Amino acid sequence: GWIVIQQRIDGSQSFNQKWIEYKSGFGIYYKNFWLGLEKMHQLTTSADYRLRFEVLFSGKWYSDEYDHFRINSENEKFSIDVSGYCGDKQNVLNYHNGMNFSTPDQDNDQYFGGSCSSLKS
Repeated sequence: GWIVIQQRIDGSQSFNQKWIEYKSGFGIYYKNFWLGLEKMHQLTTSADYRLRFEVLFSGKWYSDEYDHFRINSENEKFSIDVSGYCGDKQNVLNYHNGMNFSTPDQDNDQYFGGSCSSLKS
């Protein structure tokens, strides 16, 4: 089975959140939510996990999978480790592999013009 770590059904839940919300999780599980980085870290460091994206774009479903998925600890800024890509589109996480997580109130990314988290939500 799969564990859903993020779901966005409509725009009723803002994903422009602070570090503590992304760490702990937010939203309503059956609607729009984020599981929480601490929970993801605990899960992905206790066993081997795969990551699967499913995205509906212009009326068509796309999916990407990674054979290995891990979220590192808060001391490591919840950086992401992924490998073993297989999917319909480009390897979108390849660039982000090993990168730290960023929020508007905690800029941990490598974008020197500000925080990437302020560009999209």
